[in-house]
Amino acid sequence: MNQERIKDRILRKASRLWGFNELQTESSFDPIVGLLLTACASELEKLNTDLEDSRSRIIERVLDLMFPEEVSGVTPSSAVVQLFPTENNIKISKYNQFKGTKKITNIYNPTEILHKDVFFGPTIETTLTTAKVEYLAYGNSLKKIDNFFFNDIINTSDNFIPKGELWIGLKCTDTENIINPTFYVNINNSYQKDLFFYYLRQAKIYFGNQEFSFNEGYNATEEAFNFENIVRKNYSNLDQINNRINNFYLPNFFTLNGTINHTEKTDVDTLFQHYFTGHKLEHDKSIIWLRVELTETIGNDVLENVSINLNCLPVVNKRISRASHRVTGALNIVPVDSDEFFLDLDYVSNDEGYRYDLRNYNDNKSGTVTLRHGGVSRFDQRRASDLLQQLLELIKDETASFMSIGNDATRETLKQINQNVAALYQLSKEKDFEKPNNPYLTVNATSKDEGGFFCNIAFWTTLGDEANDIKIGTVLSLEEAGTMLLEKNIMLVTPTVGGRKGLSTKDKILEYRNSLLTRGRIVTIADIKAYGLNHFKNTITKIEVKKGTKKESSTKEGFARTIDIYLYKNTEITEVMKESEWHYLCDSFLINLKKASSNVYPYTLNTI
Repeated sequence: MNQERIKDRILRKASRLWGFNELQTESSFDPIVGLLLTACASELEKLNTDLEDSRSRIIERVLDLMFPEEVSGVTPSSAVVQLFPTENNIKISKYNQFKGTKKITNIYNPTEILHKDVFFGPTIETTLTTAKVEYLAYGNSLKKIDNFFFNDIINTSDNFIPKGELWIGLKCTDTENIINPTFYVNINNSYQKDLFFYYLRQAKIYFGNQEFSFNEGYNATEEAFNFENIVRKNYSNLDQINNRINNFYLPNFFTLNGTINHTEKTDVDTLFQHYFTGHKLEHDKSIIWLRVELTETIGNDVLENVSINLNCLPVVNKRISRASHRVTGALNIVPVDSDEFFLDLDYVSNDEGYRYDLRNYNDNKSGTVTLRHGGVSRFDQRRASDLLQQLLELIKDETASFMSIGNDATRETLKQINQNVAALYQLSKEKDFEKPNNPYLTVNATSKDEGGFFCNIAFWTTLGDEANDIKIGTVLSLEEAGTMLLEKNIMLVTPTVGGRKGLSTKDKILEYRNSLLTRGRIVTIADIKAYGLNHFKNTITKIEVKKGTKKESSTKEGFARTIDIYLYKNTEITEVMKESEWHYLCDSFLINLKKASSNVYPYTLNTI
């Protein structure tokens, strides 16, 4: 309610109490009455603003307590990269860092291009191999794979390989065996995707006469469930993010379970004697040929759109930072400073390597550390840039009061203050001064460390939505390689998608309302609509859910019942939105919907 409306209501009430007509104008009374009413209305307006601010801050604090960080906090972007090691069967760590650069246009100077460093790290610890997918053979074509994006047909034959049969040629420069290689499989035609992957999950793969199992998933070993780490490690924020990203890219990864010994004799003669007679690759001993048997339903028009590669893995936008602070006394506050958004805490240790846990249940060791996200100095957690803006508005609103002093020196001083604060605020916006609200650590030292020690901190940070839309083919470099060397630079094979900032207070309220209504379960059509509107937000205007049917991918099955979901795009938003980001929203929506829903019928997604 603004000041004029408050003043008008007070004037009406006063007129009625004094026996005047409510429509009496302000000029009908003594001028002192108008001044008093104006002053009272101004103070009531400020009081109303303070009440609204307090209400908003209290709701935000309650939502912060009720929602876990992975729901309301920042979400890092993700992608798939391809890399080649110089040693066979080496394991990559989650602590490996890949560095790239993103070009950003300066909004204050459009001709200036800024370069921002973006760091990525693996979401799984997988084994890499020196082998490369260099050849594919199907139909009457022999194709050479130059890299992930370019291939060339080097030979054609008069005889055709049986339909549904695909030969994969692996280039092996190392004589060591290949153990459990993981293939990244993709198809460029979206209409053939469901059909191809349905039969690929049932495919048989042979090396010579030896048959291997070919299963969907990664070759990473799953850690055993540790009851002691239920609270400390198994449910950390970063682990939840890694699991979500791995599940998103899982349908494209297939692992050959077994060991390929390329010194054994294979049936390569079958490929070259029957189909590609006299080709020089017949005598190339460094090429391993794998035969994949699908089904006759998969024709050559499908296989020509398929790409298969090794040494691909999902990565997430994360950067590990380390700091050391001198801590004295039993209780100390240690800031976690970074220009990026805080993601998760890795460890806190002293000089001797003893690690402080966020939750310590061992009575023998008193050292604990608590991670907090605010509350040291200001309850409302407003940033310095917000306080600058508030100061500017205060100076503008109270200029008349300052001017009442009435001398030129005061007027000139006030003008300089206004100009300096405005310049500082503009500079803070240009330099991106609005840094995220980073947390701090409260360290309760052990009795041994109460005299003072160096507190070593390692934590993960991310750029959130700033790391989105990095193009396919962007080259990354390995940071802090150590003993791990790469043959060539790392390359993105998918664009980066999925990053976002932390939820605003309004979004948190909507998320909380959706959680109360559905309780984490999706059963009815109303639940599907509520979940869809909460997931897509302002990118859609309406969502409809209907019953439908679809033709099953298998040739032995007919039609099946489905639940068809129709999304009505918000063209004002989706027209400027990247296509990869929209596909990510749709794919992640279906994955999360299948996980949370109890419905037995499959879902289909249609956009209008």
